[in-house]
Amino acid sequence: MNSTDAPQPQGFFGWTKRQWLIGAALFVSYLAAVYLAHLVAPESNLILPGMAIAITALFFAGIELWPVLLSATLVASFVSGASPLTLLVLPAGETLQAVLGAYLLRRAEIDPLFRKFRDIFFLFIIVLAVAVITPTLESLTHVLSAAMNHTVASIPSWSYHYTASVFALIILTPFLLRWFAKPRFSRTWIEAMETGGVFLLLLVTDYLLFIVGVTNVGSIPLVYFLLVPLFWIALRLRPRFVTLSLVITSGFALAALITGPTVPLDVYNEQLFQLEIFMIILAVMFYVVVSLEEDRRLHSNLMQSQLATLENAIARVTSESQTKNDFIAVLAHELRNPLAPIMSSIEFLQLKSDRDKEEAEMLAMMEDRMQTVRRLLDDLLDISRISEGKFTLRKETIDVESVARRAALSSSHHFKNRHQSFIFKGPKSPLLVEGDAVRLEQVICNLLTNASKYSDSGDQISLTIVRRDDQAIITVLDNGIGIDPKLLDHVFTPFHQLDLGDRSRKGLGIGLALVRSFVEMHDGHVSATSKGRGHGSQFTVIIPLSQKGAVAADATHDDFSVAETEMKGKGPRILVVDDNDAAAWGIGKLLELQGCRVSYAYDGEQAIAQVASKKFDIMLLDLGLPDQDGYSVAKTVRARGYRGRIIALTGYGSDYARKNVEGVGIESYLVKPAGLADLRKAIPELSQNHTT
Repeated sequence: MNSTDAPQPQGFFGWTKRQWLIGAALFVSYLAAVYLAHLVAPESNLILPGMAIAITALFFAGIELWPVLLSATLVASFVSGASPLTLLVLPAGETLQAVLGAYLLRRAEIDPLFRKFRDIFFLFIIVLAVAVITPTLESLTHVLSAAMNHTVASIPSWSYHYTASVFALIILTPFLLRWFAKPRFSRTWIEAMETGGVFLLLLVTDYLLFIVGVTNVGSIPLVYFLLVPLFWIALRLRPRFVTLSLVITSGFALAALITGPTVPLDVYNEQLFQLEIFMIILAVMFYVVVSLEEDRRLHSNLMQSQLATLENAIARVTSESQTKNDFIAVLAHELRNPLAPIMSSIEFLQLKSDRDKEEAEMLAMMEDRMQTVRRLLDDLLDISRISEGKFTLRKETIDVESVARRAALSSSHHFKNRHQSFIFKGPKSPLLVEGDAVRLEQVICNLLTNASKYSDSGDQISLTIVRRDDQAIITVLDNGIGIDPKLLDHVFTPFHQLDLGDRSRKGLGIGLALVRSFVEMHDGHVSATSKGRGHGSQFTVIIPLSQKGAVAADATHDDFSVAETEMKGKGPRILVVDDNDAAAWGIGKLLELQGCRVSYAYDGEQAIAQVASKKFDIMLLDLGLPDQDGYSVAKTVRARGYRGRIIALTGYGSDYARKNVEGVGIESYLVKPAGLADLRKAIPELSQNHTT
């Protein structure tokens, strides 16, 4: 048990030692406050500091101290020569007012530091409510006393007494609550200078306004200048100093009135009434200002804290995302290496002419599956680069129809394997867009593959391209299993697959996510619609048309085929450098079937030595060698005078390769696993005549 939880020692009446000390202080301070008020204004009973002291003491120590307050009020009334009726009524009324005020403040859970507007609001309500008690009882007492003595009651009006009570409570109570709740505070030397300077300005203004009696500075009333330091204190120095500034200003105002010229009592009470009304309005205004500022500061700090938490969360997610992306990149790279020899071996076997029908079909199936694996690896890397913001498009002016035809040709085997019919409807005239032909082809391929995947055997799939205003509209429609309309918002979410039976478990769930990313990178929009299960699906891609007008003929009719020249005599000499001997052998066999003369090296030193001893036209260079990377090998052989072409072999994505092969003497690159079509693109000298 810590010190705050330990039971406090009990004294008489069940009070703790702390309560006894506060009770003694309450008794003495209450009598002192009443005496001083009577001393400075003996002719008026409209200055009432004792009630604020009583409420503060009961708030902190507990309302059990009410006997102390009752005793103090009885003594004060007796010393002032009050009548028996007054001794009977007023002490009880003042005690009730203080007890009720402290109870309500506690019940409302007022924060004595006044850090929220609700604290000031409830304080106002409670003060206005409890201040009614004493003026009402005092007025009744005077009326009853006059009636009993058959005289006319000579008392100040109820409104005067009520205003005096509100004034005392609303000026002194917040001051006492705030300073006794947290008496200690710290200030930097700059803050201390600021505090001292603004309070000096307040004191000078109060002195000139109330003591000297200066009313105007030029044509501006001096009371307006009083607002300047008060606003500064409210907005900069927090509630503690606002309560102090209002007490100081009230003290100057009362001192000026008390020490001023002698006037009749009714005139004096009227002046005091007006002064108290002025100070009440001033207090309400600046308590509201400072509480709103505290609210703003509190919410600002909370927002900063939540923002810091959010930034930490973002940093953590970013770090985890980076780790995930790095893992995907390494995984794809490591998977490409064992896939490379498999891919090249399949193509090598396909090039052999002595294959029966079953073997040919099996090889075709194996090649198709390998292409699927390769496409999945490419999609993984693409989605990773897009999420990192590292993906860029290579835009040019292209014809949408030619891109769509290539996509349809690439996807045709899906339709054939599933015995599905395919209909293509092109535009009446070329539709030119500014885009990356490879990525737009990937968009349409993914949509066609997706349509085939979720359609049954014998279903129909259509690809339609039309122009609408200044936009190209690409529509892929199928009459397959359809999508629940409630799930349409999730079809483009990465790694999210809808529950569509067994077919939903095939693939990684990133194809449509790539479609949306690529389309949006072309300033376009993609949407999915479906009437529900069993009613098919429709995917619509909208891309803005180019404003450049016509496009060159070779761009509009580009079918991505590579011109192949017939080799006469011996083919080019090629050095295949790869530490994976199976991968090197597979690529080498494909090249030999194309008429090339192939040599092999399995690390960087062997490659450098062979280039120095033999003349090679081309070097196929793996970048991940065991003794040194391919970049170092390329730099070394270039420095030693090698003038042939160097083509990098890499398991990483195209953006990575494009960034890192620059400046080391490598002209181009192939991404593993590289097939015969990739080799032909990189090495135009390969002859199709050797494929039979």
